[in-house]
Amino acid sequence: MNKYDSAESQINGIINHLLQLITKLLETKSGLCIAVSGGKSPIGLFDKLSQQDIDWKRITITLVDERFIAIDNQDSNENLVKTHLLQNKAREARFIGLSNTNMAIDSVVDHLNANMPEIDIAILGMGEDGHTASIFPCCNELEAASDLSTTKRYIITNPTTANYQRIGLNMSALIKIPHLVLSINGNKKLEVLEKALKVQNKQPPIGLLLSNRPDTKIFWSE
Repeated sequence: MNKYDSAESQINGIINHLLQLITKLLETKSGLCIAVSGGKSPIGLFDKLSQQDIDWKRITITLVDERFIAIDNQDSNENLVKTHLLQNKAREARFIGLSNTNMAIDSVVDHLNANMPEIDIAILGMGEDGHTASIFPCCNELEAASDLSTTKRYIITNPTTANYQRIGLNMSALIKIPHLVLSINGNKKLEVLEKALKVQNKQPPIGLLLSNRPDTKIFWSE
């Protein structure tokens, strides 16, 4: 785990890691797909990442998860990414969203499972309840979302402790992504994370993820 004494130094650490990783991968691949998380925490990272000298024309940005709402809603992860990441030099990147309220949610998920490209890098966050992506400990879909044998990558979840119906990657899909980055802030989340590292079952979801992917690069700041 990489620990920092400020959010700024944490962001710099993540940026340096991503730049090295992306540069290396683009030496052998024609393009990359990077999935990012929403919420307020990644805004500083997105703003700085958008200014980096990356071959953005070869980068596709998508989301780890999304609320099933209109993309112009202030709570939309797509809206957040377009406002803070797909700016500056990153304007040249391609973007694929997850939400389309003109369709039934089941049809949207079917479309994503049939058409989404493979993801090379995922930048994940974690809630104080140990959820990651939209796999919440409280959701009725927890068992299905945590099923490591499923071949479908996207799932609908209905968390009881958060607003909106969600679409996101399930645990099976997350652990198959070649390169995982986890960004967390605050002592409360650090405590949750350290406890989760000792748990061998599905609670909380971040514990299941890290037990299957101990190579996840973790970046924490106070």
